[in-house]
Amino acid sequence: MAIGRRHSPLPAVAAQLASRHRRRARRRGQGSRGGNVSVCVCVLHSPLPAVATAAEPVAEDKALEEELHQAYSREAEILGSSLRDGAVARAEIIAEVAALADIALLCESMAWISSNVKSLPSLMSGIKLGDKLQGDLAAAAAVFDEIQHKCLLLLHLEMRIQCFHYLGGPGGGAAPLAAALTSFHEHASPVLSLASRQYIMNGIGEMMSAGIVWCCVEERDANTRLPTLRHCLAALSLPHRGLTSATRYLQLLADPPEEIIKSVREKGAQFSELEYLNAFKIIGAKRGLSQADMKGYLKQLSSALGHIGVTV
Repeated sequence: MAIGRRHSPLPAVAAQLASRHRRRARRRGQGSRGGNVSVCVCVLHSPLPAVATAAEPVAEDKALEEELHQAYSREAEILGSSLRDGAVARAEIIAEVAALADIALLCESMAWISSNVKSLPSLMSGIKLGDKLQGDLAAAAAVFDEIQHKCLLLLHLEMRIQCFHYLGGPGGGAAPLAAALTSFHEHASPVLSLASRQYIMNGIGEMMSAGIVWCCVEERDANTRLPTLRHCLAALSLPHRGLTSATRYLQLLADPPEEIIKSVREKGAQFSELEYLNAFKIIGAKRGLSQADMKGYLKQLSSALGHIGVTV
């Protein structure tokens, strides 16, 4: 696999694609609640090496496991709410697995070069290096680190964007999504370090869950996707826990509006306001509720959620 075989120069492409996804998120997020897009960008711009390293050696730490699950769920909710106004077109994803594998190879190549550049002063311990040369070496290593981080960020975000692209497509797209994710894993895993692989793939279950919730049109269609997605997560050695939210949401769609409102009053909200609104639209269509009935239920939902009003 030659670097830049089809996508030269890859550093520029990686930076442009990451920037493109961020611009798209900003455009879609205009007018959304609470500055979700800016929060999403902050989540995705967290220190990449620190995040990747934190996920590796302490898998048995339940407290950290819960913290990561909450962070992945929050990231999925933010991205889902920013994309809720339309599907992700095929032109907005990187569909060629060879291109993604090339970026993965570039990511690790940059990390290897940076590490070796940083080690040069110690290898030349018998030679006195001037301050300028040491500064130049540090600056060169920083450039390679930046390229690596952009590639890693791009792959992290690309896997999540693909969840919404496929799950929002005709027929729910669970099988094509599973094929895309497993294909990337097969092609990129041999070149990616464990820490990089975990940073890219961990949290995919939560993103699948968000994709089902935000792209859900009919309860029956959504139910057929879960077994395929569970099998995909197992093939990727990822926990099924990320799909818990989707399972609960599908159970919610089977309940009448009165039961949902009662549950919110007694137990508190289990989903965001927008997710409840989407659920009520699906339930209303499935049960043939009139506009007047829907307005009444939405008013009660608004009161249960502690808001003055719900915008339909």
